[in-house]
Formats: sequence, C-alpha cells, structure tokens
Amino acid sequence: MNQKENHSKAAVLGLQHLLAMYSGSILVPIMIAGALGYSPQQLTYLISTDIFMCGVATLLQLQLNKYFGVGLPVVLGVAFQSVAPLIMIGQSHGSGAMFGALI
Repeated sequence: MNQKENHSKAAVLGLQHLLAMYSGSILVPIMIAGALGYSPQQLTYLISTDIFMCGVATLLQLQLNKYFGVGLPVVLGVAFQSVAPLIMIGQSHGSGAMFGALI
C-alpha cells in the first residue's frame, strides 16, 4: 500500500476508535457529577480530564516493551466499579477526598 492509503485508513480507524471510546468514557463523569450536584463547568472539567487520561492510557498501550503496553490500540476507559464508592466518598468527605481516593 502507498502512504496515502495508510493515512486514510488510519484516520477512519482512529475515528472508529474515538467513537467506541467516547460513549463509555463520558458516562462515569456524568453519573458522578449528577450525584454530587456539580455545575456544568465542573462536569465539563471531569469529562475533559477523563477523555484526556483515557487517551494517555491508550497511547501507553500502543507501546510494546517489557514494562507496559501490548502494542495494539486497546481502548482503556474508566471503570464503573468505582462509581458508587466515589459518590459516597464525595458526598461525605468532599471532592478533594474523592480525587485523592483515586490515587
């Protein structure tokens, strides 16, 4: 294949990857922000941070070495198991404790 075909195929596959990743990635911040009564600006910040970190994790998975990565464009998103505990921590101790609990 020539270089132009590779770029167009990569663009289409990248768009498909983005669409598959986007829907699952924004649901958790929406659930957390709704439960904690966040403003639209805070919700936007949560979604932006989540999508950025999902992209970073996906880029790390593209690398293939002995420490991390599988060498494939694997979608890494947020885990839904943490939603209920994060909401409980956020309601009882505030957002700072909730974000600290993620570390």
